[in-house]
Amino acid sequence: MKSFGFYVLGIITGVILTPFTIGIIDGYNSAVENYDNPYGIRGLKMLEQKKNCITSNNLEIFQTLTEGIALARPVGDYNVLVLLIDDTGRLFYDGEKIKNPTNHCAKQVGTYTYKTKAELQKTVPAVIIEKN
Repeated sequence: MKSFGFYVLGIITGVILTPFTIGIIDGYNSAVENYDNPYGIRGLKMLEQKKNCITSNNLEIFQTLTEGIALARPVGDYNVLVLLIDDTGRLFYDGEKIKNPTNHCAKQVGTYTYKTKAELQKTVPAVIIEKN
């Protein structure tokens, strides 16, 4: 009889602790997904080292996401889309043309994954403008 009581107590404890444990794990995964980059942008994965220049063309802002972060295209090339990051917190606006200074280019620092209005998942390079 005593072992049956322990059995029932074990089942009750498992039923109570399982949702609690799942909640903790899910909360941890959400926190990691949201803040695994210095900008707090969901879907932005940073590289350990910067890559080569993606483009030295001027960029045109396609859509502003937040302060200092926008989706942009090289002027005249509508097949390429990049996430432009400006560490100074510059305020971008849609349609703005960003001129690269001489000897500067858009260097890849990561990737950005997002969903379009049509629920298609897209991944584009995340870039910053800096000297070659």
